Amino acid sequence: VSEAPAEAMPPLPERLRPIAPLGAPTVSRRLVLTEAMTMNAASMGMDFLINGKAFDMGRVDIVARAGDTELWEIVNQTDMDHPFHIHGTQFQVVERERDGRVARPPYLAWKDTANVARGETVRLLTRQDRPGSRMYHCHILEHEQLGMMGIVDVRA
Repeated sequence: VSEAPAEAMPPLPERLRPIAPLGAPTVSRRLVLTEAMTMNAASMGMDFLINGKAFDMGRVDIVARAGDTELWEIVNQTDMDHPFHIHGTQFQVVERERDGRVARPPYLAWKDTANVARGETVRLLTRQDRPGSRMYHCHILEHEQLGMMGIVDVRA
């Protein structure tokens, strides 16, 4: 902590540098986010699911090929937002759809997390360039811990 005044921030440029689009996808994937009430003799709880499944560390959910451009369609069928995050890569959001209205973002940007509002579908383009296993998940810790997470295995 310092008593010195903070330095002034430089102004933002009039235009940000252009981002090249990833191009046409060779693979399409659909990930549906849902929730389910769980009950047993002792308690009630919630599961947060992707494609009807809770996370399993022993299961690979997606096998991808390094260098392929993929279209991921993230469909939120829950009553709350989910900030969707992919480890080890960045992506470009290309469309958002809600209540039958499709909107394209005003500019392309590299992201590693995109909020998927309740009832919304977010379409993103991604290209995994490095082989290996990594995670994708809701970035709300409780949702992640209750199952809204998966493994993508990128192969050369």
